[in-house]
Amino acid sequence: MNDDLDDLGQLRRFEEGVRMSLHDKADRIHPEHRLGAILESEAPAKRRSAYWLIGAAAVFVLVAALSVGYLLQNHTTASMSSGAAAPQKDQAVPSAGLTPADASSQPERSSATVASGSWAMPLYEVVTGTPTQAWLLNRTFVSVPDPGDRGQRAQAAVTALLPNGGHTDIYGYQQPWAPDTTAVVSVTDSQIGIVLNQAGPSGLTADQQRIAVQSLVWTVTAAAQLTVPVRVEVAGGGGAFDTTPAGVYSRPDSSTSYTDLVPIWIDSPTQGATVTAPVTVTGQACVFEAQFPWQLLKGTTVVASGTATASGGCPVQSPYSISLGARPSGTYTIRVQEISMKDGSVSYQTQVTFTVA
Repeated sequence: MNDDLDDLGQLRRFEEGVRMSLHDKADRIHPEHRLGAILESEAPAKRRSAYWLIGAAAVFVLVAALSVGYLLQNHTTASMSSGAAAPQKDQAVPSAGLTPADASSQPERSSATVASGSWAMPLYEVVTGTPTQAWLLNRTFVSVPDPGDRGQRAQAAVTALLPNGGHTDIYGYQQPWAPDTTAVVSVTDSQIGIVLNQAGPSGLTADQQRIAVQSLVWTVTAAAQLTVPVRVEVAGGGGAFDTTPAGVYSRPDSSTSYTDLVPIWIDSPTQGATVTAPVTVTGQACVFEAQFPWQLLKGTTVVASGTATASGGCPVQSPYSISLGARPSGTYTIRVQEISMKDGSVSYQTQVTFTVA
């Protein structure tokens, strides 16, 4: 009888020790520790303990564990009700829709480093596309002196797109506008206006004309940081092309806007940039299963290669990052490719040449 009482006393002391230990753990847990992960990580220990606990002790531990679960639930609920909000995914590109409800105040973010007083000017330039669409839009950032307000930024960006803008070294570059084309840009809270001095050249397909106009629309809304309609016309009220009338144009709806954009673009390094090691390549992609191959070339020799993964899949352009490490000084080219789901061929590629100091 005394032995039985001693055993029962030991079990009670054991149960009390377990309860106190678990209470102590519960007090140290904060909401961001994630209850699911805690329970998962402690599960193996609980399974191991089950082998040596005798029946009566198992009952007490189960009761204690349930008590702790109740405490953790209350602890998490109380913390969440105090106003802690779940983090929201940071969108690198503003919504493509053009309705008042869209996030027009969200900036067009650049991962390129620019000097103080400079501006990473966003350009959606026309480039060679895919086998199914001859022309697409490629986003790039150009570091220029900050012109000031949104109207001046919008004017500078549109001017840079036109033939005398000087930014023609992008891979696959196409110039849809006639030589000596200029534009005057006006910006209000509800609409942006672009008045060209002359219409674009004849002979372009309807889709090429559309992409050329969308190049202006995407660029000027990004530069002005406004998600509003854009009126495009020639001085006197004519259309931008022979079969494209003057009118108000918008970025496509966010569910289909990716069809106007290249599958992958490189934000940094920019074309011709000089960088220091370690080198990191960043950009955005909308490709199958969010994965695509890349190669680093020095001259014509591939010195490194791999597969990159964007943070999300289509239809959203999602950011990616490629670490190239500490490369020796010299000139390099980073090439990224989209692979066809149909036959494994390269359906699109772009590249940027840069120098490591």
